[in-house]
Amino acid sequence: MLSLKLLGGASLERSGGPVSGRAARGHRLALLALLARGRPLSRDKALALLWPESDTDRGRRMLSDTLYLLRGAFGEDVVLSSGDDLRLNPERVASDVGELERLLDEGRPEPAVALYQGPFLDGFHLSDSAEFEEWADGERARLAGRYSAALEALAEASEAGEHWNDAVGWWRRLAAVEPGNGRIALSLMRALDAAGDRAGALQHARVHAAVLREAFDAEPDPEVVALTERLRRESVARPAASAAEWTDRPAAGPPAESPPPSPAPETGARTAAASSPRRGRRAAAGIVLIGLVLAGVAVAVSRTGAARPTPSEPAAARRSIAVLPFANLSADAEQDYFSDGLAEELIGALSRIEGLRVAARTSSFAVGGGKLDVRTIGDTLRVATVLEGSVRRDGRRLRVSARLADAANGYELWSEDYDRELKDVFAVQDEIARAIAGALEMRLAGGLSDAPARRIPTVEAHDLYLRGVFVRNQLTGDALAKAVDYFDRAIQLDSTYALAYTGKASALPALVWYGHLPRAQALPAMREAARRALQLDPGLGEAHVARGMLAFYFEWDWPVTEREFQRAITLNPSDQHAHHMYANYLVAMGRLDEGIAARRRALELDPLSIRTGTLLGRDYFVAGEYDRAAEQYQRMTEIDSTSPLALGVGQEASFGLGDVYAWQGRDADAVAEYLKTARLEGISPAEIDALGRAFAAGGLPGYWRRRLELELAGAGPPPEPLRIASHWARIGDAERTAQWVERAYEERSAALPFLGVLPAYDGVRRHPRIVAVLERLKLREAAERAARRRAAGSAPPR
Repeated sequence: MLSLKLLGGASLERSGGPVSGRAARGHRLALLALLARGRPLSRDKALALLWPESDTDRGRRMLSDTLYLLRGAFGEDVVLSSGDDLRLNPERVASDVGELERLLDEGRPEPAVALYQGPFLDGFHLSDSAEFEEWADGERARLAGRYSAALEALAEASEAGEHWNDAVGWWRRLAAVEPGNGRIALSLMRALDAAGDRAGALQHARVHAAVLREAFDAEPDPEVVALTERLRRESVARPAASAAEWTDRPAAGPPAESPPPSPAPETGARTAAASSPRRGRRAAAGIVLIGLVLAGVAVAVSRTGAARPTPSEPAAARRSIAVLPFANLSADAEQDYFSDGLAEELIGALSRIEGLRVAARTSSFAVGGGKLDVRTIGDTLRVATVLEGSVRRDGRRLRVSARLADAANGYELWSEDYDRELKDVFAVQDEIARAIAGALEMRLAGGLSDAPARRIPTVEAHDLYLRGVFVRNQLTGDALAKAVDYFDRAIQLDSTYALAYTGKASALPALVWYGHLPRAQALPAMREAARRALQLDPGLGEAHVARGMLAFYFEWDWPVTEREFQRAITLNPSDQHAHHMYANYLVAMGRLDEGIAARRRALELDPLSIRTGTLLGRDYFVAGEYDRAAEQYQRMTEIDSTSPLALGVGQEASFGLGDVYAWQGRDADAVAEYLKTARLEGISPAEIDALGRAFAAGGLPGYWRRRLELELAGAGPPPEPLRIASHWARIGDAERTAQWVERAYEERSAALPFLGVLPAYDGVRRHPRIVAVLERLKLREAAERAARRRAAGSAPPR
């Protein structure tokens, strides 16, 4: 009987000790690892993972040689063949991975965790196969996730029985695996305190904080900080707490007794990031982002009562998915745009399946990159399943691997490899979407099956489109301009490519909003791009969003705006951008409760979106819910204090916590926030000093006068009139505010739809010339609705 040891290393052993020789190394050991779970493996799958660079004939010869060596060394029946499938003979080879999974499936976590000696295939690599490395990364994360879930179940069972020393042991093991996880740190600290070891709880708080700062440059979650402070304050020891005091979780099994070993804290020795430096940087940033936002997501979940479904729930309750960025396994690292683009198009394809909730790109890409396990991703994005994969592009050939995992336990629900011509990329996307629908037991009616067949663009045009989407998502002026150029080139190659027109129509408004392109120059191109996209594909939700943006920001046609955004949502209920833009319209119309609901729906689909989260703070502020606004702004600025919204870049002068403080009469706190933002904008220390002195001499009006002087004296293009108008409104000069509002109307400023609802104008909005502009915009009723809602908010206005 052979023993295959794959946890904490990779070796093949007999009763007499480790097996040496060629049969227990390299591709032979890799093939055994592929078979270790006891499931059949097709020969094609083996070829794709072990010899991806070889043609089919050569690959099959190498597989035959590998099987010959294994069978010659260990017996003909060590690997069994059935048709085209290979399977490990369980009577000849026992695997620690297979045994661990069997025990966990039987609900026996304690003996299962005793088998886990470290990460899967730790230290073992196939340098000539990035595909095998990616598969191993996925298995490593999946098994680590199952191990973590088993430890958590044991810890919860111990807590339920008030066996606090046992609970401490299990939580310690889990904290060793996930040292940066705030929820686990909190549980361990609580168990230590309940066991009478308050000093140990405080020590772990220090260790946890040090890990976060050293590894992620992040701070502990607020709940960890709060518990640490409470434990420090309480000097009198108390008896061990009951389970109900710390948690309302049900018992998860019998108490744990076995002492915990110390597994390595790293769950993967190698990740897909190794094949792409940019992917590695993005993954690291994603971990920091998750650490900072996870507490906020948990708060939102507790308020709404929402939670990620569990495997025991009906299939209908588990129909949610996050599509992670696909790993680029091509020799050229610059092909990231293609692998990202494939994942983004899959998000669009899956969003058209009726009843399937799809996490938005911003959030799913933030957590991708191989650094977080599937359970953490599922918890963060509140999805039940996760799709990950890889792309290898070699000339006109394309190899795509995709894997669907259950986010609750890391189990693989479906996987497939596609080896096609590059021109077949759309067929691959469609096959993946249909396979996922089948795996989730979903009906395609109203989704892919009923959608009209879209014209397939040329390979060259599609490539340019993906490049355009890739740079557009960077949201800088240069990137947006480059994106428009890519979309134009795609249109030149294929004048019937609807998505290229939609991409252009969505990039141009951002160029105008942030002052990179004159409105008069952009508007005709915007109109034509949106018109042509809808003409080519009336069922394209993104095209309706683009048309709605045009009607809202530039044409001020409110019925068309609402119709287009509603149509986009009907076509694609998972389109976060459509919900977000519809929320903008509803807020501008003074329909604040509806607007907040729409924004919250957008944030459910994209919980890590800085833009959506910040604008939810703005919505609360407009509605007079100042405490909620402050909380939301604080959460977003902790994640990214340099976003254009937080800096007040664009057509609105100020945006955030400073405005809430100013409205509440906390002038000094408001100016502190304004100066913090000014520093991030790059305003010189001398000017920062001058702004502070202006406040000291003249209060908030003095601050805004000095800020106004600074903006009017600046070099560059003429100031945005509505920015200047908002400064005069804050100063309290209604006459000058009216002059600049009229100028904004003449120049058709894109932010004018919000004139009726923004609190900055409340003190001057009754000026006859401002009223006249509101009437021309058909926004007077919206202004009155917003004022009534604000007066009924949670705090009295200033």
